[in-house]
Amino acid sequence: MSLSLRMLHPHLHPTQVAAVWRALEHSAQPLYFLTWGWIVTWLACLPRVDVPELAVVFDNGEPIAAGFLGQRRLRRHHILPSRARYLNATGVVHHDELCAEHNAVLCAPGRRLRAAELVGLVPDDWDELFLPAAARSAFPDLAGEGSVVAGCRVRIDREVASPFIDLAQVRGSPGGYLGLLGSNTRAQIRRARRAIGPLELEAARDPREARAMFDELITLHTRTWNARGEGGAFADPWFRRFHEQLIDTRFAHGEIELLRLRSGATTVGCLYNLVANGRVLFYQSGLATFDDKHVKPGYLCHAAAIERAAAAGHAIYDLLGGDARYKRCLATGEDQLAWFRLQRPRTRFLIEDWVRTQKRAMTRDAELVAVSDDAPAMAAESRDARRPLR
Repeated sequence: MSLSLRMLHPHLHPTQVAAVWRALEHSAQPLYFLTWGWIVTWLACLPRVDVPELAVVFDNGEPIAAGFLGQRRLRRHHILPSRARYLNATGVVHHDELCAEHNAVLCAPGRRLRAAELVGLVPDDWDELFLPAAARSAFPDLAGEGSVVAGCRVRIDREVASPFIDLAQVRGSPGGYLGLLGSNTRAQIRRARRAIGPLELEAARDPREARAMFDELITLHTRTWNARGEGGAFADPWFRRFHEQLIDTRFAHGEIELLRLRSGATTVGCLYNLVANGRVLFYQSGLATFDDKHVKPGYLCHAAAIERAAAAGHAIYDLLGGDARYKRCLATGEDQLAWFRLQRPRTRFLIEDWVRTQKRAMTRDAELVAVSDDAPAMAAESRDARRPLR
């Protein structure tokens, strides 16, 4: 095996970039975030200066893997400089808030590019290589925090579960989807259905209906987050424009799903899902609020969408990354996502580690003092915690 890498800029080599990505996608059948529908919209919406190059890996002249590599100069703590590379991301927080997950290098069937190989191929112009929201399975040679791969220290900035529902299990369950859930979650959904009455799930049939449901979703979503004192996901005009363009250009390809659950004339909630290769990804929602606390709009919307996806023959309904309790309650399994960072040996990173260690030690010392001074109060709290809930 003789691996080599070539960098292609989407604005200078648009035809080659599209051809390589679509050929690999056709055979790899990836999740939606690595399909050409998502990628081409992302590239079109980014400012030219932030568009990343496509790194294409060749084996004896044949393209066997590819990934976009963003580039950014960082200055952490206002002091430490770092030249950073980002896999399938720009490094610009404002643009990476799209939160594409299950990140990976797009590979031909039967091929896998290990992190160590990627390190050896990427142009030698970086101090840190970021692999954000990567599926753990995509880079099996990356072990835990502080391990070493190809001379680089592995950092894990964040790690979360990515719960999903196995739709084959739903189809095979005598009790349907609810039969797979824990008794408490099952009871909550049934009680919510009784409380709100007959429900109807609507799916957008064309881009016009999709945009109408999307606008309603944004209204509901924003109302909920404003009540919490925050703007919500769509407060950024760039974020909203990206998704409007995605819906307008990709709905006809069967990649976008806008759903609305209604009880009579009342909207219970709207869901925005991304669909590719048998996997439905729940991306965003807008939910109504009800005075009756037994009505759980999120549970109701997802249960209806999951049953619809199972009936359509899809394989997985993916709730994507996050530690929200409802995701674990609704899921039948979970993957793991990690925000990896590979650091080359640099003195400044050793200094950063030393400072971080000192801060942690000082924090622990302060906590020990607080525990000692607050022992009577903590003992009282401990007694209260053992009291039965009413």
